[in-house]
Order: sequence, then structure tokens, then C-alpha cells
Amino acid sequence: MTIQSHPFSNENALQALKAFVSSIMREDMRRSYWHVGDLLWGIYKNTIFDSRKSVRLWENEQGDLLGFAWINSNEVVLQVSPSIDSGAANDLLEQMLAWGEEHQRAALADGNTPSFYAFKDDLPLKNLLYSQGYQRGEFHTLHMRRDLDQPIPQAVLPEGQLVRHVAGEDEFGQRVELHREVWHPSKVTLEAYRRMRIVPGYTPELDLVALTADGTFASYCICWLDPVSKIGEFEPVGTRSAFRGKGLGKAVMLEGLRRLRVAGMRTAIVCSVSGNEASRRLYESVGFEVYNRSYEYIRRV
Repeated sequence: MTIQSHPFSNENALQALKAFVSSIMREDMRRSYWHVGDLLWGIYKNTIFDSRKSVRLWENEQGDLLGFAWINSNEVVLQVSPSIDSGAANDLLEQMLAWGEEHQRAALADGNTPSFYAFKDDLPLKNLLYSQGYQRGEFHTLHMRRDLDQPIPQAVLPEGQLVRHVAGEDEFGQRVELHREVWHPSKVTLEAYRRMRIVPGYTPELDLVALTADGTFASYCICWLDPVSKIGEFEPVGTRSAFRGKGLGKAVMLEGLRRLRVAGMRTAIVCSVSGNEASRRLYESVGFEVYNRSYEYIRRV
């Protein structure tokens, strides 16, 4: 099989990526590192990320997508189609790993350590990383799921507090400031947020905020739909530090679950990184359970 690769370039590439990750998610979510929401959030959350330099696609001679690599800062994620045979998959992973290493030399120059990620049960990728001198680190991501056919409790909030979607442009600034405070330092800007809201696949009614009685945006989440796999994703989720532990994060997620179910999703997913026990407890409190883990692999230089 002849394999060729090219950088992410245009809307056609995005549509191919969306179809690719949706098909893997539909067949076996345990083997998919990506949801369509990860693609859209990853590309459009700020105006700094350059998808032409940071995303590369591998195809066969017929133009069928076989896999892609994604670089975010000093982190690299490789996704290969589970449908190709093991020999071709190993050859493809070797090419993708080489590309990732080549494009991570800048991270080495800055004193950072490039890292790759692999599910705990992704043996082909793990074996390749071990063979190239990588070792598994302690840092990992919990991949969590919740079936939407289970009851979704009604959120209980103090009088005057409510959860709703962002209403209009006059609220965009407050919505961006909420994100920037939660994830300080953040590259998200008002310009990027406006751009994201017009991207196909973004749903305004799934961009939710929890408001205090005085109208302050205290907690938020964005939910993303995948009509192919019927799996919805929460990305990102956050609460201002002054309002944590008051039930607002739980309320915004419960409303997100309800809206995902109304939109026809059957399952919801969310991720929590190791060390962030608050997020894990929040997700568990609304019914999420861990279905896989992806670990960081590092090669010390």
C-alpha cells in the first residue's frame, strides 16, 4: 500500500478529519483519541494555533484517510484507523512518529520535553514508543463517559441563580473573561471566540453558563454534537475559583447533559487530567465513569 501525507490545508481536510474521528468513535470509542469537538475546539479556540503546521494527514493512493498527527505545544497525539492491518498500521505509526519528532525540535530548543500520548491498551503505539526509547510518565488523562438513557437529575440552585446559553454579543466579553480567568494564562480572545461561534459544528444553545443572582458568569461549558456516533462531548468545562464548591459546575453540566439528550445524543464524554481531583469528582457527581486512560510518553534527551 502506498502511503502519502500532506499538511492540514482547508475545509475539505477538516471535513475529512471530522468524518474520520466520527467513524472511529462510532465503532469503538475506546480506540478514538478524538471527538469532533476536540477538532473544532483545538483549531478555533484561539488565533495562534496554526493547523497547517501542527496537523498532518496520511492517506492511501485512493485518498482515503488512514491517520493524522496533531501537535499542541510540546504534546503530540497520533490517531491511526483501526481498520488497517497491523503491518500497515506499524509502518504508518513510524512515519507519524518521525514527523512528530521532527516538528518537536523547537520544543527541545526551548528546554521543553516533547511527549506523545497512548491509551493504556494501545499496544502497537506503546510498543513503538518503547522501542524508540520513550518511557511512560505519571501524567495521564482520564477518558470518562455517561450514558444518556440514565436519569438526569434536576439541578438545585439558590434563588436567583440559573443556567442558560450565552444570549448574545453583548455577553461575549464576559464569557471570554470567564474562560481566561479559569484557565489563566489563556490564549483565548474575544476575536477567537467570535470566530468559533460561526464555525459549522458549534451550537450556540450548547454554550452554557451558570449565572449568580447579580448576573455574574460563574461557571460554563461547551457541548459538542456528533450526529454520526451519537456521542456528545464536554470541552471545555470550568468554574471561577470564587464560586467553586457551590454546585454551579454541577448545574451547568446537568443542563448540558439534558440538552445533549434532547439533541439526540446517546452518550456523553469528558476528560479529566491526572492531578485535577476537583474535575474528576465533579464529573463523577453527574454520572461519568472512566472508560480509558491515555498516558504521556517521554524520551529524555
